[in-house]
Order: sequence, then structure tokens, then C-alpha cells
Amino acid sequence: MKRIIAVILCAACLFALAGCKSDRGDPVTIKEPNEKGVKVTMTGNEFDDKLLSFAASTAEGNYMISPLSFRYALGLLLAGAEGETKDELLSALGVNDVEEWTDFCLKFAGFIDRYDDSLERDIAEHNLYKKDMERMGIPAPFRALRVANSIWKNENIGRDFKDDYKRYVSDNYDAEYNTFNPENAVTKINDWASEKTEKMIPKLLPENYDASNLGVVLMNALYFKDSWINTFDKYATASDDFHTKSGETVKKDFMHQTEDLNYYADKDTQIVILPMEGGVNMAFVLGDRADLAEKISMCSSQRVDVKIPKIDMETSFDKKEFINFLKINGASAAFDKEKADFSAMIDEQIWVDDIIQKTKIKTDENGVEAAAVTSIMAMATGMIEQDDIVEFVADRPFSFYIYASIDDITAVLFAGEVVE
Repeated sequence: MKRIIAVILCAACLFALAGCKSDRGDPVTIKEPNEKGVKVTMTGNEFDDKLLSFAASTAEGNYMISPLSFRYALGLLLAGAEGETKDELLSALGVNDVEEWTDFCLKFAGFIDRYDDSLERDIAEHNLYKKDMERMGIPAPFRALRVANSIWKNENIGRDFKDDYKRYVSDNYDAEYNTFNPENAVTKINDWASEKTEKMIPKLLPENYDASNLGVVLMNALYFKDSWINTFDKYATASDDFHTKSGETVKKDFMHQTEDLNYYADKDTQIVILPMEGGVNMAFVLGDRADLAEKISMCSSQRVDVKIPKIDMETSFDKKEFINFLKINGASAAFDKEKADFSAMIDEQIWVDDIIQKTKIKTDENGVEAAAVTSIMAMATGMIEQDDIVEFVADRPFSFYIYASIDDITAVLFAGEVVE
């Protein structure tokens, strides 16, 4: 019996014995896919749209990208930029000022707070009826949504980050401060990435990464683990054919369930949304992804027979793809040794030499675990609902989006495409 049904039956029994009804009224945790007030909509924004289009056009094979992780790292960079460098970055990112960019991140931080509060309430509820829950085989709830930011300086650079910069990134991004030297840079950066992603990304940099002229590093780590509200039965998982983008047929393990889910279809697109605990959704899309936010907003409750392959992939963007993305969109000064102006950050001539992102995702019958690390590497000159059943069978290339809608914004935590 599915976990959600077990929870409902258990709760109903317990509340009846107690002679009361639940008054939890949780606005964040989703207990049914069609619960009133649940946000499954998605609002588009210029930055995400451009980045996802860029990734789709440049990546080969399966890939995943984290717009949110990149956004956080860019926030740390923007806060230190001045003059032409700042103006170009703002234009490339599609915002009017630094505060507009920061406000997005602060709204998502508020969502994380509500997410954590919801988890605490779920744990307290579970503990209240712990013996009954254990007898019915219902495990204690667990989920995690964590964002970590850090700013790093080479110990051999005499000047430190400016106080106003450190205060700004601490207040708005909760960024921690670290130092490194050329000898320990790779180890310290990799250790931080591994710790913040629960070892999903143990190595961001290769052992032979040249850190001799590395002056400043700005990093974000994003870790997410959550369970489906409607978990998949393991006995229903079976190997079947997946038709790749190139026309080949390969075997994959497909998870299967029939549930009331939010669903949309037209002649070009099929979308199904699988809700997770805590207010995060995962949308699976077959076909055309144009006007995705609008199509998701038109999803409605439908009895859907879902068949989706498990995902287990990791992606590296480590060949200056993100720098090319920013250059294509008009930002060039930040990468120019002579023109880069990060004087609001530090009184040293630094310029962005590399931007690296690694992501990893695993899905199974219980839920999703995913992580991302984004690092901006700057060099320095000086050191020191019930209707007819429809089908959604992802047996051909499909894309996916893990997102959360908060007030008037949508944060795309992860997005990707499975083509082979």
C-alpha cells in the first residue's frame, strides 16, 4: 500500500481515537496532489530561459544544469562588481540592479525556512504517534534543501575582501569566508564541495588544477533530497525499451504508478508533475518545451498512468561554457585582465578566468537526491484529479525540471534532459 494512503488511514484512525480532527493547516507540505493552495505553476524569467536554451543547444547526450546554483554564485560576483563590469553583468542577467538579483535569492531563502519548518512539524507529528507509525511501517520523515555560499581568498594576496562586501554577502547570502594557498586550494575547495553536497560531488576540481595564480573563488553548493508524495511501488519497476535521440533502443528501469496528478497535453507537448514533500515539484516534459511556464500553469488534475525511467547522471560544465554564455549575452569586461572591475570586492586587479559547475541526480521509487556546485574562479595579478486515464510514458527523450514557486517567482533548482 502506498505511503500516502497509509498515512491518511493511520491519521484518520488516530484522530478518531482521539476524538478530534487535524488542525495542522500546513501551507507548505503537500499531502494530496490537488490540495487547494498548492503551487505547481512556474513563472519564467529571462536568465533561466536563456541559460536553459544555451545548455540544450550546447550539451551532448544526457545533461543536467542548476540555474539556481549559478544564480547564487553570480550574486556573489555581482556584489563585488563596479562600473562597466557591473553594467554588462546586469544586462546579461536581465536585471536592473544588484538588489533585484539579491531579492530573488532572499525569497528562495524564505522558502527554505518554510521548507524546514514543514519538516519539523512532520517529524513532531510522526513522533507523536511513533509506535503506530512504526507498526504500520511508516518511516520518520526526512528531506533536505540546503544552500551554502562561500567566498575564498588566496592567503598570498595582501589585501582582504572589503568590509562592505563581506558584510553584504554575509547578510544576503549567508556566505562564509575561507582562505587558501596555491598548494592546498584544490584539496580545500573539493572538501568543501563534498561536505556541502553530502559527498554527491566529492571532486569539483581535478588534482592537477593550476591554482598558482588563483586569487579569489566564489562558490555555491546546492543539496536536495526529498520523497515523492505518491511513492512508486518497487515491484512495479521493470526493465523496458527507451528510444534514444539518435534512434537506438536501450534498456532502462522504468518506475510505474497510476495517480491523480497535474497534467497537460496538446499536439506538441505532454507534461506531468510529480509533487514532493515540502512544496517542491518535479515536472516531466515530453515533446516541445516552448512556453513551458504557460503550459504548466494550464495543468489540471487528471488520472495519469505514469511510466518514467530512473535517472542516475552527473554533468560537468568545466570547459568555460558558462563564460561563453555570459559573453554571448554581452558581458565581456569581467573576463578581461585589463578591464575587469571588482573594486567593490577587493583592492586587487582580479578577473574571472573560469566558471565550473558540477551536478548530480538520482531518482528512485522513493524520491530524488540531487546536488550542484558552482565555482567562479578569479585570477589575480598580485598574490600574496478522476477522468479518463491518460498515459505518460517517457520512453523517448524527455526533459525534467525540479522547481519551487515562491510568491511571484520560480526557482529552478535543477533541469536536464535524458536523450540516451
